[in-house]
Amino acid sequence: MAGIIMVMLGLLFTTVNVPLITIKAYPEYHMIYNDSQMGEVIQKYVAHNMIGDKCTADIFSDVLGYIFILIGISLLIKYNIKFIRIYIPVIATTALYVFMKYLPFMYEGKALIINGLWVSFVLLVVRIFTERMIVYTIADSTSDLPNQRDTVLMKFGWVGSALCRAFLYFIVLVGLADWIISAYVVVQIGFMIFCLDRMFRCRDYLKREEVKEKE
Repeated sequence: MAGIIMVMLGLLFTTVNVPLITIKAYPEYHMIYNDSQMGEVIQKYVAHNMIGDKCTADIFSDVLGYIFILIGISLLIKYNIKFIRIYIPVIATTALYVFMKYLPFMYEGKALIINGLWVSFVLLVVRIFTERMIVYTIADSTSDLPNQRDTVLMKFGWVGSALCRAFLYFIVLVGLADWIISAYVVVQIGFMIFCLDRMFRCRDYLKREEVKEKE
């Protein structure tokens, strides 16, 4: 049960983003004009909307969330050896997240925009892939017949959260109205909480599988 709780905390922390303090302001971005390969609009979208002007620490730290997930899957391996496959995606996601935070200190100008675009997109894809591995492995490990309804609903909740995460990436990139972004954030958190509620209900079936293996 402890493994499930740790994974749930990790998924919650990586879904909810509430900036707490500013660690350090990013160097000011200077717009590149009259560049045939990179327009001013895309520079504005990436530099101001996607990257922002400061490095912040969240109340629900993503890095701490991924640490919780690593601890959780370490505790769950004894129930299903397939959990070991999740280590590398979680570590890769963490590394990309930290790299994205420090991009403005490492690059400037055109290099910052190009790297910001590809790193943020790869991070989105890897995040969704990692979450899917976690949720579906837990579902496979708790798929006793009496629990199949909850495993299906858990997957449904995650799919809704993942779709919202993907939509959020693009609407933040193009800088839509704050209320639209806030609405998608609330819906995404709602889907994830629904997923985590169903995941918590699956915990006893994970324990039963362990008992069966011992027998």
